[in-house]
Amino acid sequence: MSCAEYLNDLNVQQRAAVEYISGPELVIAGAGSGKTRVLTYKIVHLLAQHFEPGRIMALTFTNKAAKEMRERVEVLTGSTTARRLWMGTFHSIFSRILRRNAELIGYNANYTIYDQTDARNAVKMIIRDLELDEKVYKPATVQDDISRAKNYLLSPQDYALDRDIQQADRRANRPQTAEIYRIYMNRCRVANAMDFDDLLYYTAVLFRDHPDVLSHFCEFFRYILVVDYQDTNFAQNMIVMQLCRGIGNICVVGDDAQSIYSFRGANIRNILDLQRAFPTLETFKLEQNYRSTQNIVNAANSLIAHNRDQIRKNVFSENGVGDKIEVSQAYSDYDEAGVVAARIVSRRAVTGDAFSDFAILYRTNAQSRVLEEALRRRNIPYRIYGGLAFYQRKEVKDALAYFHLGINPNDDECVRRIINTPARGIGKVTIEKLNHAAIEAESSLWQVLCDPDRFNVDLNSGTKAKLLKFRQLIDSFTSKINRENDVEALAKHIITATGLAAMYMSDRTPENISKYENLMELIAGAHTYMQDRLEAGEGEECSMGDFLTNVALATDQDKDNEENTNSVTLMTIHAAKGLEFNNIFVVGVEDELIPSRMSSDSAAGVEEERRLFYVAITRAKNFCMLSYAQQRFLNGQTIFSRCSRFLQDIDTEYLTGDVAKRKPARPAFEPEAAAPRHTPSQFTSASRKPASDSSFRKYSKDELELKMRIAHPKFGRGEIINFLHTNLGDGIIVLFDNESDPRKLLLQYANIRIINE
Repeated sequence: MSCAEYLNDLNVQQRAAVEYISGPELVIAGAGSGKTRVLTYKIVHLLAQHFEPGRIMALTFTNKAAKEMRERVEVLTGSTTARRLWMGTFHSIFSRILRRNAELIGYNANYTIYDQTDARNAVKMIIRDLELDEKVYKPATVQDDISRAKNYLLSPQDYALDRDIQQADRRANRPQTAEIYRIYMNRCRVANAMDFDDLLYYTAVLFRDHPDVLSHFCEFFRYILVVDYQDTNFAQNMIVMQLCRGIGNICVVGDDAQSIYSFRGANIRNILDLQRAFPTLETFKLEQNYRSTQNIVNAANSLIAHNRDQIRKNVFSENGVGDKIEVSQAYSDYDEAGVVAARIVSRRAVTGDAFSDFAILYRTNAQSRVLEEALRRRNIPYRIYGGLAFYQRKEVKDALAYFHLGINPNDDECVRRIINTPARGIGKVTIEKLNHAAIEAESSLWQVLCDPDRFNVDLNSGTKAKLLKFRQLIDSFTSKINRENDVEALAKHIITATGLAAMYMSDRTPENISKYENLMELIAGAHTYMQDRLEAGEGEECSMGDFLTNVALATDQDKDNEENTNSVTLMTIHAAKGLEFNNIFVVGVEDELIPSRMSSDSAAGVEEERRLFYVAITRAKNFCMLSYAQQRFLNGQTIFSRCSRFLQDIDTEYLTGDVAKRKPARPAFEPEAAAPRHTPSQFTSASRKPASDSSFRKYSKDELELKMRIAHPKFGRGEIINFLHTNLGDGIIVLFDNESDPRKLLLQYANIRIINE
């Protein structure tokens, strides 16, 4: 494809962003504006301008995004050129740099990458070793503290010397967090292991402490592209600044209006303040939305216009005007779920859309239960996006631990995980002795179990024999991995030789059969990985280590079920970012959900929640419905709810349905009225008091008639289609508007209201 041909595929704004290569560049890409297309063509344009592919770095947040970009580049330039690009997630690219320079930071190139579970288990072990109360020093909480410190590039020493952090830890009754952090970092080093945060932390440290290495990469990379810069944290921003110090040839793409990950450390200031870092920065705005109808785009614009902290842009659509956004008020969360299920059925009847063209978005995972029930009642197939990932299942993680030990036997977490799985008579007391000796000698568990006498571990001859047999098993895997590159054959051999497969086949319960099938699927995954690499011409580079790195670097969006099932998708709004569907339902659009209770006490928090709502609406191509309930079952009681203040922000010109009923709890953020975080006042808001509506009451049979319209506080509106008499008294049979089957109600228990329509 010639230069003129690929540039002709772009609109005026996109083309200007692609052609500019004279200095630092910020591309503000509105929702649905063709961000991936611009990035792809930017790389193609750089190649056309004689930039070497091996000296272009493109950083993404998900493997899925990197794969999509690489595939598009391959179509335009060929696979040979595309493979030479340094394109991947922050973590995968920085891991690649670290493996080349591991010795400079005290590691060797075969280091293991801990996932979140591995890291949490290591922290838990330290808490127990220090004999601390796990109810106070919760492993997940302590791990989050350590992760946050690393993302701000704070070493254990920095952490211990920071007065504000130490005061916060003392207030939380966790004064020894700094010591846990110090021990954790030391044990990871001894185990030759890094967690995800270390891949960022140690890259920054490498560049800081070894200016010659930094200079090499600054000179080596002639152009750097970064996707979704609004999601970068302190460490990611720092590393990018380090790498761009010399050349300034950087293209940053993002949308401040979609910055929704501050809880992960993302800092919106990184994109808002980019001009300060690069005074000659040129800013380009992609404002044409190719995804959504005009009404959806205009509604989203009117919403986000209420945020003060933003880079202003005028997103527009030249698609059809489309339907107005529907607003639905329900009696309860149960009724709301029924409304959504019924609307999916009616919408499909009109449009012919598949179930997979529908998605239901919510603020918290707890909201999915009633939605699932409503979908099941109508036999609507659904899937939960982001459920337990395949590689997080126990039997799979056990097999992966064996794979890891074959490459890096000093990985303590892997040793602890499978030293007695399947059972081989190595008990808890033995493991504790080995662990204690390893801590005392500042050595790894593997080194101790290989020679327990040298470390003065008191073990009987039988236990030593079991340890020797375990050592020989792992040594055999190491030898085989070093000799062979057939990842599928290696996986099959290890799973068989360890006895994992036999363990689940020996007792053929449905659960064990499922676990065995998962192990077989792991082997199939290794086969697919090998085939993909072979087809890409990279078969010679394929190894067990490469396969494990690919598994370890999987991100949240990569955990999606790749099967093309025809199901409605249920997911949190955060998980929906980057996705799109013909039909979107946003449920629970209520104050203290959207915006959340914990984010409503600061202007910045409310603005991020408004951005989250903006993201939800802009996932829709053709249809969007926003729903809220008057009452919701929460924390064991039914409480009154009010619609979100954000509904007031949307221009009514783009809305239809229960628009006039919008009565937000608070019209806007008022700093002086905000409750301090973590105080009781936030849990006793007037909008969240227990529900008790006097308009609903009990009726006798004589007061009711056939075909009479009634309302129920949970099930919503319906029509009486029959009467019945039971041993418990009189009742009615009601067909509720949002249910496919009639429901029986006993009059002595049911609170209802007669509707005069």
